[in-house]
Amino acid sequence: MKNLLIKGLLVFATVMLSQGDILAQTGRFGETPEDSIRCLRNISLFGDRYRQENYEGAMDFWRLLIDEFPQSTRNIYIWGETILGHMIETAETEEERNAYLDTAMMMFDRRMEAYEGVNFGDPGNVYGRKGLFYFRYNRNVEEAGPGYEALAESIRLSAHNPSHAVVATYMTVTVGKYAAGMVDSEHVVETYTWLTDVIDNALERSESDQLIQARETVEGLFADSGAADCDALIDLFADQVYASPEDVELLNKVHDLLANTGCTETDLYLATSEKLHVLDPTPETAISISAMHRARNNDDKVIEYLREAIELQDNPKERANYYLELALIINQSKGDKQLSRQYARQALDDNPSLGRAHMHIGSLYVSETNCFAGEEDAEFKNRTVYWAAVDRFNEVKRVDPSLRAEADRMIETYRAYFPDNETIFFHGYQEGQTYTVGCWINETTRVRARN
Repeated sequence: MKNLLIKGLLVFATVMLSQGDILAQTGRFGETPEDSIRCLRNISLFGDRYRQENYEGAMDFWRLLIDEFPQSTRNIYIWGETILGHMIETAETEEERNAYLDTAMMMFDRRMEAYEGVNFGDPGNVYGRKGLFYFRYNRNVEEAGPGYEALAESIRLSAHNPSHAVVATYMTVTVGKYAAGMVDSEHVVETYTWLTDVIDNALERSESDQLIQARETVEGLFADSGAADCDALIDLFADQVYASPEDVELLNKVHDLLANTGCTETDLYLATSEKLHVLDPTPETAISISAMHRARNNDDKVIEYLREAIELQDNPKERANYYLELALIINQSKGDKQLSRQYARQALDDNPSLGRAHMHIGSLYVSETNCFAGEEDAEFKNRTVYWAAVDRFNEVKRVDPSLRAEADRMIETYRAYFPDNETIFFHGYQEGQTYTVGCWINETTRVRARN
């Protein structure tokens, strides 16, 4: 068997010598035919040892090939990862282990040099492999330098399509460095915003499950890092936001950070929302800010932003909802029933099927208990208000059947407050007759007696 192998190599070498000009030109196998024979013999022996999983035996041939013939075969780098990984795992001392890890780092650099300008040597990919290899065999964040820098370079060079594994590992190491006190929370925040910006820009070009998973991973790591504390974010960014109220990039960054870390109830989140709204007002942002002020019981601001949302909204049905919300807050905070009804009516102008607007008007009427104070027949007139209210509840059923049960309960409740037949007759009216309810209500209705 040994003789056959030697004979085969001699035949192969003879063929290569006959093509010496080609070998010398390419340089892959050396500068001379003799170099080429030596190179090819070592490639053969290297491959034999590798396939036999004799990684220690393959190392000598690997060293010679990567030092003297780095372009001779891609297996120097493909198989080299397996061989060096084995040597690291089986090293008997820490010094030996680190030496093999350093050798692996050199291998990735040599790959980029040897295959510059071709896909196999693409720096974005190779730097990523280099960083991942490093942290596969050394997870000590205090010694993270070479691997950490390689991952960062890979992300920069492959920003159009970043690797999930590379991005996730980089964020993991960043969080580990923060936990070890090697970097501050600002570094973690900056890393998070950089990575999410890279991923989001890549998603705009081509949405993929890998990129979506990468974003979810980064967000989860950031949320659990301890650097995503609301107070920490406020300390980092409050002064910047107030000093640069028109810096859209900064405002968006801080706004998204606060949103993604559950800090939407902070004053800084409200401030960034308001500043972004000034720069790019939309009905949606106005409504969102209105809701934030409502949570703070700042009714004047709620009303201000609702009115702005109404002005900005072109969709009648959406605008109707805003009008109704404005009607509710005007009544609740100002007690101005007449103005509240005005807004509810404007809601119905935009959306006649909005049963809740009729319900609100009816509720305004039944809450009016002293409209005719000091007037003659005030008690009778106060009861006539319920006719107008029940009319509204009947309208609710007509325009929105989903509210029928609620409207029926209201009708049943307030019909009991109608005047009785004797009172109606005493005041000169009869059932079915047209009647105009006075005061600010000013609604025309029908005379009805309670059952």
